[in-house]
Amino acid sequence: MKKLFYLILLLCFICTSKVHATGHWTSGWGVSGSLNGGTGQYLPFWAHTGQNGIVPTTSNALLTLGAGAAYNHSNGFFYESGCNFAGWLASVPNGGVTVNGAVDRLYVSAGWKMLRAELGIAPRQRELGDLSVTGGNMMWTSNARNLPGINVKSDWIPIFKWFALRGNVAHYKMNDNRAVVGTMLHNKSLEGKITINSRVSISGGLEHIAQWGGYSERLGAQPSSLGDFVRVFFAMNGGDDALETDKINVLGNHLGREYVRIDWQAERFGLLLQYDKPFEDGSGLRLLNVPDGVWTVKLDLKDKSFVNEIVYEYVNTTWQSGPRHDRPATLMEKWEQDPSDPYYGRISLRGCDNYFVNGVYVSGWTYDGRIIGLPLIGGLVFDKDGIVRDVSCSRVRAHHIGIGGNFAEGCPYKFKATCSRNYGRYNQSATSVFASYPLQLSMALEVGIQNRLSRLPVDFWVGVYSDLGQLYQDSFGLTLKVVRRNLRTF
Repeated sequence: MKKLFYLILLLCFICTSKVHATGHWTSGWGVSGSLNGGTGQYLPFWAHTGQNGIVPTTSNALLTLGAGAAYNHSNGFFYESGCNFAGWLASVPNGGVTVNGAVDRLYVSAGWKMLRAELGIAPRQRELGDLSVTGGNMMWTSNARNLPGINVKSDWIPIFKWFALRGNVAHYKMNDNRAVVGTMLHNKSLEGKITINSRVSISGGLEHIAQWGGYSERLGAQPSSLGDFVRVFFAMNGGDDALETDKINVLGNHLGREYVRIDWQAERFGLLLQYDKPFEDGSGLRLLNVPDGVWTVKLDLKDKSFVNEIVYEYVNTTWQSGPRHDRPATLMEKWEQDPSDPYYGRISLRGCDNYFVNGVYVSGWTYDGRIIGLPLIGGLVFDKDGIVRDVSCSRVRAHHIGIGGNFAEGCPYKFKATCSRNYGRYNQSATSVFASYPLQLSMALEVGIQNRLSRLPVDFWVGVYSDLGQLYQDSFGLTLKVVRRNLRTF
């Protein structure tokens, strides 16, 4: 299956390279090298977080090489392809060095006007940029590597003059080293936008994600037929060959997000307000877990100067629809229950949502050892084979600020600071590292020296990072990065 997948990608590259038509082509390549070091056993949080999962958590030397091409035709047809490969040398906490690498992206994409189809390992758009702790979507951040699969999506399609829709349907394969081997991933979304006037719009939507199929070493092969896909798509109960829990609830591990956003474009600035809320089951989908989520305020200054944009985010994942999932039923309540009901003797309170964790898909919402969503959820528990077996901290409160601008022309900077209180999980043991609710401050300052300032054919980036607090080891980190890009149009 994997060989066929990459063969399709290769054929797409070969075929599209022979297309001759009137239009606009853009192609280019890039290479970068960086040295990332720190004073602690591990790099500070922001030195490796939000880097597409290719920067090791320990001191390392990293090399990336990529290329891409894009074509746009006047009739609305467009094509895009890209690849990026990474290799690194990284220190090992107990001594020694490891050599490893990864495919960061390898994809082809084509579409017409507002419709697009992507095949391969493609990046997802970060609508709020790199200053945000999530990038605008708390389920899909740039913390983990991109997943291989196919994604069919649309841009905003006008339905009326004042109303537009967009959405996507995707299928991915989680081909990393995980507890349920060969886990498949279904993803779809539907969003709407109301345009109040030329300056103000309100948008919102629902995104659904489901892990299904695969082989569990503990529970055996999970249902993966076409009929099972239909059950997963519509979040239906499992069939006769499903686990009892999936027959009672729904087939697979279902999670997702709901969001609402207000955009205001004034003459001199743009203001964005967003509330992005996760759900792990029906209680979260029915808003019982409010106020959990990421609350964002983003200010864009149109007169580009020392400060171009400011992002503030408040993160709260502590409520989780309450501290209890169920309780024993009273005698009167049991009298009214059906003895054949699997929940006989219990009353469901719909709490303990425990974000990004699942009893069957125990590696949870992770890929290649990294959280896919909100990176402040963590405390990953690995076994001796490097497989994620649990996520021990899903309850977090945090304040995050990001500021971006230019010290001078050709000298951009980014500053990020995140202060979090980490509560672990409901019903955790008294000996847990999260039992004391550790407080943590993580900061980053990244400064670029672009070639138009240095007069050299490369860009330089310097990053300074720090961790101070009770969760991570106090440490400082330094990154030195050199980037060479070559773009051309024809």
